[in-house]
Amino acid sequence: MTLTVREWSGEGSVWDAFVDQANDGTVCHLHAWGTAIEQAYGHRKFYLAAEAEGEIRGVLPLVLIESRVFGRNLVSMPFVDYGGPVSGGDANAADALVAAAVTMSEKLGATLSLRCAREQSLDLEVWLEKVTMCIELGTSEEGLWKRLPSERRNRIRKAQKLGVTASFHGEEALEDFYRVFATNMRDLGSPVHSVGFFRALFAHLGDRLSIVLVNHENHVIGTACVLRYKDTVTIPGWISSLRAFFHLCPNQLLHWELMRFAIAGGYTSLDLGRSSRDSGTFEAKRQWHAVPQQLYWYYAPHAPPPGGDQSRFTRLADLWRRLPLPVANRLGPRLRKSISN
Repeated sequence: MTLTVREWSGEGSVWDAFVDQANDGTVCHLHAWGTAIEQAYGHRKFYLAAEAEGEIRGVLPLVLIESRVFGRNLVSMPFVDYGGPVSGGDANAADALVAAAVTMSEKLGATLSLRCAREQSLDLEVWLEKVTMCIELGTSEEGLWKRLPSERRNRIRKAQKLGVTASFHGEEALEDFYRVFATNMRDLGSPVHSVGFFRALFAHLGDRLSIVLVNHENHVIGTACVLRYKDTVTIPGWISSLRAFFHLCPNQLLHWELMRFAIAGGYTSLDLGRSSRDSGTFEAKRQWHAVPQQLYWYYAPHAPPPGGDQSRFTRLADLWRRLPLPVANRLGPRLRKSISN
């Protein structure tokens, strides 16, 4: 059997059909991602397919991010937690795809980054700094409620007693979502994605996206944009609450309503997104009884230093927090488009 790798030029629906049936296919491997990123930020996408006897045996989506500050990076996939080859266990197809990606990165003069949810037999350096945190929901809201720590239940009840509510929406809630999300990202000292990025996601992945709004006295005080795929609802870092309202416990109610939403939709897992072990976000997610699952990020020609220059990052974050919100929202997307994480 002859295996060949080529750049994919076929229909996105055919690509997605393979990802749908593969046990290692994630929402981040769907064909629409590259199109959305290309539309929002102008990055070039390179989608590779391994084929034999006219059938797809594996796929690998890649996006090239070019920056004067951060260099050239060929990533599968940027801005999200997952990527790498999808082969349904076909090691030959996965190896052929990675070999083709390494060759491509060399021709482009780029660092290759493959963000795999599972360990791969790849002759590449691997970075094990990150884990994703997942909650197994079961099938019963009542059963899940009983399993939650009492401290979580008390905070959810407090929010409910204070009149905090949550509702679920589509793209029509994007402006409300972005207003809260952009404010929180500025307060965290981090550049925000452009609103155009989220519009592009809805244009190409709309049937996989939901926005949740947390309200108090007709004000949106918390929000999240989540992905739905296979048996999992995923929060890819796009979740925020306004700090002035933390005393109302909006984050706790938001997480609980997401769990209820997932169970009602037949999903069995809530993916809270990536964290570094023993970080503040790691511990916060563990308080929901989320279980860490190792992420395997492979690099060629070399892995970045774990954590980088944290003192420099801290100084830059402190400066960013001081920016007026309109300035941060104008400058943020120009920087964020070049940051693959």
